[in-house]
Amino acid sequence: MPTSQARAIHRRTGRRGWVLALALLPGLLGLLGTTAAWAQARGDMPVSAWADPQAAKRAPAADSVAPILRPPAVDTLATVRQRGVLRVGVVQVAPMVMMDRSNSYVGYSVDIARRLAADLGVRVEFVETWWSEVIPQLLDGHSDVIITGLWMNVPRALVANFTQPTASEGMYLIASRPLAAQRRSLDAFNQPGVKIAVSSDPAQQAVAKARFPRATVTPVDDDPLMVVTEGGAQAAVVATLSAEAVVASAPQRWFLPAAEPLSRTSAGMAVRKGDPDFLSFLNTWLDMQRESGWLAERARHWATSTAGFR
Repeated sequence: MPTSQARAIHRRTGRRGWVLALALLPGLLGLLGTTAAWAQARGDMPVSAWADPQAAKRAPAADSVAPILRPPAVDTLATVRQRGVLRVGVVQVAPMVMMDRSNSYVGYSVDIARRLAADLGVRVEFVETWWSEVIPQLLDGHSDVIITGLWMNVPRALVANFTQPTASEGMYLIASRPLAAQRRSLDAFNQPGVKIAVSSDPAQQAVAKARFPRATVTPVDDDPLMVVTEGGAQAAVVATLSAEAVVASAPQRWFLPAAEPLSRTSAGMAVRKGDPDFLSFLNTWLDMQRESGWLAERARHWATSTAGFR
């Protein structure tokens, strides 16, 4: 082939080769990037030791826990309406739940339970127990709801669901006038030889023992005031809407060493976990009673009334 012809073919072939190479270049670069990333992920390529000091630190991987499935819950609201009875867990504590002289239940929580049952169109049945048993009986199905001035705290909220607060209660030291009239301050009761009765409710025990560490604080399953009446203690720590109402029920028997409460906390209804419909209904019902003024009126009544004290 003549030299001039060969050179012409070479120039045309060379131009086509460059055009083809340029066309294939993006794909080749992508392939190389993918290969490099794959190799880097495998540790076959070096990784830069540089780290951005402003970058957010990655959280360590959390332990994987299999989902915990709760068994199907009972529809309490539908069950109560079909049964025709609302079973209410209660503990006698003034002025929330008391027995009057005709042995009928009266009190702030009793009023709430009766009105709730009436609005549901069912009868109310009070399931009386004590603080150590009121939540276990709810969980075991002996009651549908606790309405007794049950204090809200974390251990209880872990096993039962609380509604909105129904009341704010205080813990007061109520002393025996015949046994301790000379002790006119809280510090006078924080002395060796002084006996103070308190409910077996762990929350109330903790407050009493913290405030009166030098006295003998005795948890009782009975009404702490009854223990004082029988001479078993000089004073009692009592959770109540109004300590003044308790003292006014028997001024010759009781007095208040201090007007201020030892502690204050909210109380609410409690229901079993896993039944959001019943909890939602109770909260809605409480909203309506609060907005109508009925809840506040009942609280004022039982903060001053001595009707249920015997």
